This record gives sequence, structure tokens and C-alpha cells, in this order.
Amino acid sequence: MPAPIEDTVPWYKQFYPWLLIALPGSVVIACAYTIYLAVNADDSVVSDNYYKDGLMINQRLEQDERAKELGLAAQVEFDLEVGDILMDVTGLVNDPEQLQLEIIHPTNHEYDRIVLMHQLQGNRYRGDLEHQLTFRQYLRLSPVGDINEVEWRLNGDINFKDSKIAKMGGQ
Repeated sequence: MPAPIEDTVPWYKQFYPWLLIALPGSVVIACAYTIYLAVNADDSVVSDNYYKDGLMINQRLEQDERAKELGLAAQVEFDLEVGDILMDVTGLVNDPEQLQLEIIHPTNHEYDRIVLMHQLQGNRYRGDLEHQLTFRQYLRLSPVGDINEVEWRLNGDINFKDSKIAKMGGQ
């Protein structure tokens, strides 16, 4: 029986010890990066003032009910190539010169936009898009002013992959 061959290469020059060290090492680095993100990133989905938001729910529901009582409805058409928004609103008692259309991103408030819709004639309004819109967005139409102070509001949503026209209210 031959004598066993002795390994003369030091451990730090071999592949397998470094592989065994690299696996847990990569987990430590990933954990440190996750902690960094958790501490420094702003969580825009969670409200900092959730108590006040909870108290405002009844008022917002009253705005929705008021829009139903008035029989308000709107059809919003987006022309993404030109950057125009055209809107027809039915049920308005007096046709205000401006309405406020909020375009709300589902997860990141930094992408939320407020577009002032200017009256063209009668119940037809037009606004300008300053940014390209993609995927799903929530829509909220109301008179110009603080959303917590207005009399009514209409809610809707649109998925730009499927359509360029959104209907709000009257459904």
C-alpha cells in the first residue's frame, strides 16, 4: 500500500475554503445592505399621520356620496403622444372654469401629479400632461382646492397598457 500523498499547498491557495467563506460572507453583505435600505429609504406608502387620515375617512366618504347625489360622471381621454387630457363631465350644476385631476401612482407618491383642467366650453375640459404616464394610475377629480375641503370628488383608475380612456362615477 502506497503512502498517502501529503498536501503541500496552503489552505488559503485552495478553492474550496474560499467558496465556503464566500457563501456566508455574501449573506452578511446582503443583510448589511438591507439594513441600510430600511433605515435610509422613505416608505411613501405608509402615512406619517395615520390618526388624522383615519378621522378624515368619513369626510371623504361624504364627498363620494355627494358626487353620487349630484349624478356626477366623467370620461377622461389621455393623448399620451401629444400630452393632452380631454374630459367630459356630466352632472355639474354650475360649470366651474377649472377642475383638479389628481393622477396618483399606486405605490410611490413621488410620481403623483395634479393637473388643472381648464374649461373649453360647457362641460368639456382640457389639461396638459407634463410627464409620460405608464401602467396603472388612480384618478381623482374634484373642484380646485384642498381635497379635504371640497364638496365632492370622483374616483377612478386607468391602466395605460389596456386603454387611454377612463370613466369615473355614474357606474
